[in-house]
Amino acid sequence: MLGQPLWPLRIADAYRANGPKGPATVYVIKAAVAGDPAVRDQVIAGTRAAAVLPEHKHLVRTLAAGLTGDILWIATEEVDGSLVRDMLLKKKQAGSSGLGARGTGNLITGVTAALADVVHGALASESVVVNRQGRIRVTDLALGPGTLAAMKAGIIPMQSCIAPEVQASGEPTSVGDVYSVGALLYESLVGSALERGGPRPSEVVSGMNAQIDELVARACHRDADKRFGRVDVLGEVVGEALGKGGAMETSAVPKLEHAPELGSQVQSLATELSASTSNPAVSGNLVVDRALQAALADSTEKWLISKGRLDYGPFSLADVVAQIEKGEIVAGNIIMDKDTGARSDVGGHPLLGPMVDAAKARLDDQRRAQAEVRVQSAEKKRGAMLYAVIGLGALGAAAGVYFIIQSVRSDDKAKEVNAVAKLEGADLKVSVSLPKVPPAKKRSGGSRGTAGAGGAGRYDDNLALDLSDDSDETETLGMDKVFAVYSSYGGQLGSCLGANGVRSANIGMIIDGPSGRVKGVKVNGQSSGGLHGCIWRVMTKMQFPKINGPRTRAEFDIGV
Repeated sequence: MLGQPLWPLRIADAYRANGPKGPATVYVIKAAVAGDPAVRDQVIAGTRAAAVLPEHKHLVRTLAAGLTGDILWIATEEVDGSLVRDMLLKKKQAGSSGLGARGTGNLITGVTAALADVVHGALASESVVVNRQGRIRVTDLALGPGTLAAMKAGIIPMQSCIAPEVQASGEPTSVGDVYSVGALLYESLVGSALERGGPRPSEVVSGMNAQIDELVARACHRDADKRFGRVDVLGEVVGEALGKGGAMETSAVPKLEHAPELGSQVQSLATELSASTSNPAVSGNLVVDRALQAALADSTEKWLISKGRLDYGPFSLADVVAQIEKGEIVAGNIIMDKDTGARSDVGGHPLLGPMVDAAKARLDDQRRAQAEVRVQSAEKKRGAMLYAVIGLGALGAAAGVYFIIQSVRSDDKAKEVNAVAKLEGADLKVSVSLPKVPPAKKRSGGSRGTAGAGGAGRYDDNLALDLSDDSDETETLGMDKVFAVYSSYGGQLGSCLGANGVRSANIGMIIDGPSGRVKGVKVNGQSSGGLHGCIWRVMTKMQFPKINGPRTRAEFDIGV
């Protein structure tokens, strides 16, 4: 039952509500938005994506969605507090500007922690609520894709907090969220929305130095490649810069006018290596030049490694080199300085590149040697079996030899097929994302959303669906157990790639805990098409260990 209205948003109106499980907040989507099929689909997609996320102290949990008559609604857990939008408005009416340095620092730190592993798409000051105890939470994550789609469709005005490339494409991205967080940072300091020609934060906030202006300028750079690489990196820099009222000089904020060198005081590994003209030895470990020796001596864990769409780390440079030696970091992976956001391909580094090539060559040699040993062993066994049958009697020997040779050939063929399948499984370049596990929490019974209720691994389009997770356990499968199952299907998955004319794919899956079966699959971010259908049919055959928990999410790459 709907109760007191809370606040109007860009595409919805929020109300207090009482449901079967207690107090909640219900967002009623505006008629003009719900009436557009493409925008409505994005609202539904955003709701489902938000509903399967683990609990996070800075995210409001999405519970359910439904269609009552022509009214499209989304239910979340109860929200208390004030929107940052309304807090800034009250400040302005009182004659002051912004939330101050420390308040803004706390705000941005909480928001970036919430968005570290998810994409919002349309973050604004109305997206964040602060309660009386100062708890900061992003409240409209489920509405993000729909809000962006409504802007792109012209139903609501496009806002300055949306990155230029996102405005053009209509596709939400993590680097687009960096721009939106930068715009929220500016608005929280200055008290007005980001716009060209507006006042600098250092001109408005007393005691704040011009370094904050540089930070905002970089976060909101029109060129996406010149922004911070991740929102949580931006959050760390803001927390350091504003932790003492904005008066602290921090080496984590580079001067934009010095890009790409980033200035002599903030020389990062990625820029240092890309600027180097030396020719290091290609041994891959012992002989390195002076710049790399100095970097290796620094044990600071500040390097992130991006593999596909996942980031790992932070690591020290010595850790990075050790992973290169093991073949865990390869050409095409990106090394990033989490303090400055500078990024570079590991394989393209003048210093790290030769180490990557040397490690690849050594590992390839090891794999070839192991394959030769297996072949020789199989040949010896086959020869011994043939010699054994020579001593058989005339007629019996002839008949026995015939059937034995046929059996050996069949066994050899089967072994060859199995070896190929295992080799393909072993060659998979696997990147898996360990889900964050919320604390176990007892909840009352009710219906549960299923990730794979639709055909061919897609989500069910039925809007009257409870998307909450009623499990009182949050156990998830270990990634080693997940890999052990799907790697044995490498040959069948590779056949799907060949049949569809592609050489590689990124596969994400959701594994149901009680049944151990795959309930949802996305291939290259898509949940439809010929390649998706083929891979879905293979993955429905997989049986993972059963657990007492709702689901496990995993992602990996496969190439042929």
